[in-house]
Parts: sequence; structure tokens; C-alpha cells
Amino acid sequence: MMVIGLTGKICAGKNQYAALFEEWGALVVDVDLLGHAVLDEQREQIIARFGAEVATEGKINRSALASRVFSDSVALKALEAILHPAMVERCRSIIAESISPVVVLNAALLYRMGLADLCDRILFIKAPLFLRYRRCKLRQGLSWSAFKARNNAQKDIKVSLCKGKSEVQVFHNGGSRTIIHRQVTNYCDTIGTDISALR
Repeated sequence: MMVIGLTGKICAGKNQYAALFEEWGALVVDVDLLGHAVLDEQREQIIARFGAEVATEGKINRSALASRVFSDSVALKALEAILHPAMVERCRSIIAESISPVVVLNAALLYRMGLADLCDRILFIKAPLFLRYRRCKLRQGLSWSAFKARNNAQKDIKVSLCKGKSEVQVFHNGGSRTIIHRQVTNYCDTIGTDISALR
């Protein structure tokens, strides 16, 4: 089994690549979704740390929490200390139990969380800043200032930090599905795994 880490900054297009890997038979782990589950499980600890204003009717309001932590690096680190250990353990369990020939960990914070240590290879997706902002505005409705705050919180998402952990491949994503298809096809051929039966 091969574990591929799929990473890149906010709205670089990681999910486009993840969808293609999944379509071709890889087990894709959306680490953000794992985080949502852990967020609900740890809601009492999160409310105790950040206050009742981050909750609505007893449930964590992710938008309110994001506004709180992405403008405060200390608060962000505190939240990550609550969430990340459980998220990493879930990733370990999924990998251990998987029978898929390829597992893809789709995670922006691959390096920060220590998930790069679980990977045989890393695929780093890049896209221009303003293209990422346009995608983010369309998908999440974020203002430019909110986007900048999230982007600035990801300064450690860089190729140089991933190197030395695993072999790193960089793809530039301009949004063309045809190009993404070609990139992933060539990548699978290069690394010697045949998960693209539907290509």
C-alpha cells in the first residue's frame, strides 16, 4: 500500500485532485471532514476555551470559531492542540485498516499536523493567489480580508518544509480538468501504481 499526502494552501484545488484519485480507486481521506467530527466531539472543551459565542444551540458554529482563531495565532494554536492529535490518530487507524492499494490524505496542514510522516509521497498543489481568492469567494463567500487571514495562517504550507519527509511532486492548478487528468495520469505512471482503471 502507498500513502500519498495531498496538500496545498486554501483553495489551491486539492479537492479536484482528490476526486480524481477517488474516482480511480484510491481511498481518499478528507482530513477537514475528520476535523469536523472531532470538533463536535470536543465541543465542551472548545466552548470552555473559546467561550459560548463560538456555539449555537450547543453545537460549534464553525464560522464563528474560524473568525475567532484566524485572527489570533495563539487561539489557532490552542484549537489545533485540541483537534489535531485525535485527527492524526484517526488517519493512522484508517491507513492501518485500509485494503486499498493507495490511500490519499487530503490535508492542507499535512506538515504541521505531522501527517507527512505517514506518507510515502507528497503531492503539493499550487495556484496563484488571486485565483485561489476567487475560488474561495465563490465557494465560501469569504471577503478578501477573511481570505487573507486564512491564507496568512498557512505560511508554513510550503514545499521546502515537506522535502526530506517524502518525495514531493508539485502540480500547478489553473482549473482545467483536462490538465489535472493528465497530471494525475502521468503521476500514477511515474510512481508505479495502477489505480487509474477508468482513465
